[in-house]
Amino acid sequence: MKILAINGSPRKGNTDFMLKTILGSAKADSEVIYLRDKKIMFCGGGDNCCPVRKACHIKDDMPGIYEKLEKADIVILASPCYFSNVTARMKNFIDRCNPYYYNKKLKGKKFFLLSVGGYEPSIKEAIKVMNNFLKCIYAESIGSYYAVADKAGVLKNNQKVIKELQNIGKGLINNKK
Repeated sequence: MKILAINGSPRKGNTDFMLKTILGSAKADSEVIYLRDKKIMFCGGGDNCCPVRKACHIKDDMPGIYEKLEKADIVILASPCYFSNVTARMKNFIDRCNPYYYNKKLKGKKFFLLSVGGYEPSIKEAIKVMNNFLKCIYAESIGSYYAVADKAGVLKNNQKVIKELQNIGKGLINNKK
């Protein structure tokens, strides 16, 4: 089984730690794509390329990400919460997945959603943003998890969160049909 994680954090911190903990206990072939390390242009909008071609025309790092998304058995979307939303990097990634609305290549694909931030009601809103994205690309949510942390690195000492993340990792392999 192949697990692909898309990390929308602009820095190394709690989101990286959460993904590392989950993937470390998943016992599966896994890869993390750090959006902070990728050149991803903004979507031009207007659906100019998608209805006919069902593919994006922009030449950047997204075509390689599309290929990995399509091959993965499970995808984890991970983003810190910024102002009750995902980060700008994650939102840009979501926008660039517009072709999947038309070509339906991710229909039924299993996604797990992960977020962290300083204020619980806001984090729940970020999870909602990612859930709405899944509806638009006809994908399936197999669950979500969030942690409250207002400073980088604080989760490394939270044994409750670590145990929960490890259990999520172990449980992910049971979600493949």
